[in-house]
Amino acid sequence: MPSHAPPSRCRRPGLSISLLLLWLLAPLACADSEYDVKAAYLVNFAKLVEWPASAFASGKSALIVGIVGRGGAGEDLARMISGASAGGRPIEVRRVSAGDTGALAACQVLFVTESERADAVIAAVQGRPVLVVGEAEGFAHRGGAIGFVKDGGTVKFEANPKAAARNGLTVSAKLLRVARTVVDR
Repeated sequence: MPSHAPPSRCRRPGLSISLLLLWLLAPLACADSEYDVKAAYLVNFAKLVEWPASAFASGKSALIVGIVGRGGAGEDLARMISGASAGGRPIEVRRVSAGDTGALAACQVLFVTESERADAVIAAVQGRPVLVVGEAEGFAHRGGAIGFVKDGGTVKFEANPKAAARNGLTVSAKLLRVARTVVDR
């Protein structure tokens, strides 16, 4: 009689990646606008990045998402993220100025809109526990941790784990697996 080996989780790695994609992208199914999609991504990024304890005033402090730039992005993002949490922390959205280094450093996530000079914002928080996410072309290649890109009419992202590591952050391998591109800079 032929023997049958017990099923192994290692035999179907594609299945676990498929489940991860489903979990990461599920909030996007009900998204109405581009910023709804980006807000859903931001919440999931916050769940898949580790900050050092020093990034928060206390164990109960909110995770602050700072919006840097002009336009309606802040209102859309705040509406979508309102009530969300990551790592047991509520997520709070604030509008911050690119020139206010103190306000930038008080955030755990910065979303830099296309209207801003991304290089200046990246430099302002270099070495501080801040995940810098942007939407300008080539953002992750220029030193941002995560850059949104449009690909065939859909919003995707590129990840730069070395940029995150320079700020003391650890990006989950799960997040890197679903990135369109992982920048090695």
